[in-house]
Amino acid sequence: MTLISLILVLAAERVTAQSQYWQADFYLAKLHHQHIISRVLSDHSGLVGLLSLVLLPCFILYVLLSVLDNSLLRLITDTAILLVCVGCPSLRATYKNYLQAANRGDMQACSMYADQLGHEEDSIGSFGQNLVWLNFKHYAAVIIWFAAFGPIGAVFYVLVRNGRDWLEQQQHDALASADKLMEILDWVPVRITALGFLIVGHFSRALPVWLMHVADPTISAKSFLRDVSKAAEEIEPDENDCTEEPCTLVRLAKRNVMFLVVLISIMSLSGWLR
Repeated sequence: MTLISLILVLAAERVTAQSQYWQADFYLAKLHHQHIISRVLSDHSGLVGLLSLVLLPCFILYVLLSVLDNSLLRLITDTAILLVCVGCPSLRATYKNYLQAANRGDMQACSMYADQLGHEEDSIGSFGQNLVWLNFKHYAAVIIWFAAFGPIGAVFYVLVRNGRDWLEQQQHDALASADKLMEILDWVPVRITALGFLIVGHFSRALPVWLMHVADPTISAKSFLRDVSKAAEEIEPDENDCTEEPCTLVRLAKRNVMFLVVLISIMSLSGWLR
């Protein structure tokens, strides 16, 4: 059922426009507006408060899923939950606006949209590498957690990821602890994702980079993914075209999602996944 849910979600996510009710940010925004997050974090240490916010809904979801003993209902539920968790329509819309501004030659607008996507002029790494990181956080990592632990895994990852982003916006003291937690959650998924870059990209160039860092506990997930993606896709620098590099790396990330689908298919057929 994991494979069927994944295929249905990726197909729906590509061909249809998701309403706000099918986006995780819509429900998480409700918590922000009602100041639930700030109350919990003010009553507990940041990391304890974040975990309490994450584990409670995961436990409720576990109880609800345990009640479902019908395979069809479980498939529908799993697919609906994954559809809510995967992707980020607002980021996709911002990226499209960036491409449109670049086609118009509006570099000021491009800079503004790049900033909205988390890439500043003094950022480490290129704009395209930042897009690869966003794709990982909103697609690859969620898919891997869903494949490994079902819908509860996907919900758990998304809640921790968004909670960490909220702490960063608020400049909360618990941000460092949340970053450490995210590094733990991303450790295996980022290495699987980077392995996919070897398969769908330039294998011989990226393999030494992957092997160099695969067992390194000190390198951050973002740096690891940035270095491997840079080696996996050779891009000719073009000062007159600011879309070539990001578009090329976005295509690499999309091919990698297909690699994950194939990998999950093989594991499902071999009995490793249900």
